[in-house]
Amino acid sequence: MSQLKDIYTSTFLSDFADSVISYQPNFPKALFLNDIFSNEWESLSLRQRMKKIATLLGKYLDGSYEEQLPIILKLHEQNRGFNYLFLPDFVSIYGLTDSHFDLSLDYLKRLTPYSSSEFAIREFILKDSDYVLKLLIQWSLDENEHVRRLASEGSRPTLPWGVKLDVFNNNPLLTLPILEYLKNDSSLYVRKSVANHLNDLSKKHPDFVVETSKRW
Repeated sequence: MSQLKDIYTSTFLSDFADSVISYQPNFPKALFLNDIFSNEWESLSLRQRMKKIATLLGKYLDGSYEEQLPIILKLHEQNRGFNYLFLPDFVSIYGLTDSHFDLSLDYLKRLTPYSSSEFAIREFILKDSDYVLKLLIQWSLDENEHVRRLASEGSRPTLPWGVKLDVFNNNPLLTLPILEYLKNDSSLYVRKSVANHLNDLSKKHPDFVVETSKRW
């Protein structure tokens, strides 16, 4: 029986490499594919495969990180959906330095409509939760529903497949402003994220979630 991680077939990745070549003609497709499928590939989980693809993409793209980002954005505009979550991952792998922090967060915001930056942004929260939380509260008021959803989904304490955010799980009051802004959002896509966020919090803070739900 095939598993979700098997979406990354040789055909899929070959086609993706062709997309890269359309923006960077000297991209070494053969080396990229050989590195992806080398050694431990079969044993990797879905998220590990995504991160490996993103890491090797950065290895073989020409230019600095700042020069690579516009190509990543163009690639994601062209290739959309769950299968391309490795494109936001690229930002979390290569863009966590202090000098790139704000630029990277801006690109995660720009990338999220094409798949989701909900996994990638968690690495930035781990590095500076206070700073990123303030930004997410701002994003919860954004005109784009995908950005608003990222504010809630990206800060979920125990997002499946994502790294846990103990800082938010230990204190549910921190992300409450985001949920307050989004609880009556016009988008069901966003409201479902609020419900999932509350469900995460209920595991450790059931009374808080009950009280909040009653108040709403």
